[in-house]
Amino acid sequence: MLRKRTGRPRRQSKKDTGFTLLLLSNSEKKPVQFQLPPLFFKGLLTVTLLLIGLTGYGLISAALLKPVARQKVVLEQEIAQLRAEQDKIRSENQNLRAYSAQQDKEMQNLQEVSAEIKNNIENLQGRDSEIRGKLGLPAESSASGSGETAQVETQASETPVGEAKTTEDLQPLMLGDAGESDIYDTTAGTPAENILQRESNIQLSVLMGARQRRNTMQLAAELEQSRAMLSEASDNYDQYEGVIRSQEFQEEQRRERATQRRQSIRAYALSFLGGRYVWGGENPYSGVDCSGFTRYILSHAGGVYINRTAAEQAQQGREVSIDKAKPGDLIFYSNGSRVNHVAMYIGDGRVVHASNERNGIMVSRWDYRTPVHIRNMIGE
Repeated sequence: MLRKRTGRPRRQSKKDTGFTLLLLSNSEKKPVQFQLPPLFFKGLLTVTLLLIGLTGYGLISAALLKPVARQKVVLEQEIAQLRAEQDKIRSENQNLRAYSAQQDKEMQNLQEVSAEIKNNIENLQGRDSEIRGKLGLPAESSASGSGETAQVETQASETPVGEAKTTEDLQPLMLGDAGESDIYDTTAGTPAENILQRESNIQLSVLMGARQRRNTMQLAAELEQSRAMLSEASDNYDQYEGVIRSQEFQEEQRRERATQRRQSIRAYALSFLGGRYVWGGENPYSGVDCSGFTRYILSHAGGVYINRTAAEQAQQGREVSIDKAKPGDLIFYSNGSRVNHVAMYIGDGRVVHASNERNGIMVSRWDYRTPVHIRNMIGE
C-alpha cells in the first residue's frame, strides 16, 4: 500500500523525492517501509518497452524470414540435384576416357597390322623380283605387279590408317575433372543450362564414338582381308620358290655332273703324260698326234665325238674366252695361214697336248704359242 507521509510538514529535498512502499500497514506490528526512487520506475518502464520491442521485432523477422527459409530449402534441393548430375557427368566422363583408351589401343593394333602388311608387301615385291629374275621374265612386268600382290598393295595403300578417326576427335567434347564450383558457374548460363549443355556434349561424344567404333571395325576387317590375301600370295610364292629350288637343285646337280665330267676328262688326259707322239696316230697307247689325242680323250672320257684334224676341229663347238675356258675345252694354234695344232685346256692356265716327236705328250702354258681359237666342245 502506498501512501504519503503525514505529520509535521517538513522541507523536502531532492533526496527525499520518490515513493514509499509500506508492507503490513494494517497489522499491529510495525510496518515495513521501502522507499522506491523514480529512477527505478523509469528503468522498469524502459525494460518493459525493450521487451515489447524485441518481441515485435522477432515476430516481424519470423514473418519476413519464412519465405527465405522456403527459398533456402528449394536451393538446397537444387544443389543436391546438381551434385547428383555432376556425379553422373563424372561417371560418364570416366566411361568416355576408358572408351578413348580402348580406341587408342585398337588404333595402335591396327597401325601395327598395317605396318606388318606393308612389310609383307615389300617382302613379296622383293621375292617377286627375285623369282622373275630366276625365271628370266622381264623386269618391267614386275612393276605392274602380279595380280594378287598388286591388288593387296593397292588395298593396303588405300586403307585410311592415317586418316582414321582417333580419340583426339573426342578431346574437345571430353569433360574435365571440374571442381564443384564449376557446376555453379553462371557465366555461360544458369546451372541447369550448363548441365543440359554438358549432357548434350556427352551424347554427341557417344554418337561420335559409336561412329568411330564402326569405322575402326570396318578398317580392321579390311586389314584382315588384306592380311589373308597377303598370306595366300605368300603361299603362292612359296610354291614358286619350291619349284625354283627344285630347278636350281637340278641345275646344280647338272653343273656338278658337268664338273665331274670335265675333271674326269682332265684326269684321263693327264694319265697319258710322257706318251709317244706319232704323226697321224690315233691311240695314245701306241702313239698319237695332237688332233688324234684330243679326239681320243673326248670320245673315251667325255662321250664327245669330234672330227679328225685340228683344222676341222677348230670349226666345231662354241667359241669362248680364256676367262670362261674350263677343263676339256680345246685351244687351237696356227702357223700364220691355217690351224696346225690343238691342245686341251686343263685349268690354271695350262694345257696338255701331243707336242712333237721329241717331247711327246706334255703340259704347257696355254699361251706358249699365240692361240687363235678357244672352243667348248662339251657344251656345258
